[in-house]
Amino acid sequence: MSKWQDLMPSAELVVGQVMAISWQGEDLLLYRTAQGECRALNAYCPHMGNYMPSGLAPGQSISALLRDSEIHCPFHGWSFDGLGRCTHIPAGQRVPPAVRKGQPVARCWPLRESGGQIQIAPV
Repeated sequence: MSKWQDLMPSAELVVGQVMAISWQGEDLLLYRTAQGECRALNAYCPHMGNYMPSGLAPGQSISALLRDSEIHCPFHGWSFDGLGRCTHIPAGQRVPPAVRKGQPVARCWPLRESGGQIQIAPV
């Protein structure tokens, strides 16, 4: 069974917000969807390994990565849901077999909110 660890107070992550954090040597995108759910996804796109926040325009908020409760990679336009599944690849790009099968391709971490804290469990 996973041991939950506190990341931050729940109130510090509002709906529509994305934060880049480092946790146990991993770069993560921590975000809260329009439905109020907290999610954590690897900050590197599984398509070509780009650090997604680096693809934003200068001065653009990191929260611009969140579109319709999914993380959108600004480099090549791939989108990922909170379970690590790729939900969109622009036309003309190769679609990997795992994506065609609906399998997760981006690493994500389980989160929960308890006692006013956002908590994470190792995967």
